[in-house]
Amino acid sequence: MTFLEMKATFCRNILELRLQKNLSLEALAQRSGVSLYILQALDKGIMPEEMMADDAIRLAKVFGCKIDELFE
Repeated sequence: MTFLEMKATFCRNILELRLQKNLSLEALAQRSGVSLYILQALDKGIMPEEMMADDAIRLAKVFGCKIDELFE
């Protein structure tokens, strides 16, 4: 899997998990501490340059999964 494919998979998984958990972007931002700006970009399939590894870790915790599962 290429880096671009991994980024696309990550964005798609975040969106799918958010919808499965019936969370709004605002609720996910509040629970995870990840900025609304970053979450809005991920929803559009864009991984912003400002996104840090800590953001992915926080999202994995909210969704109850391991960080690597978000990229699979």
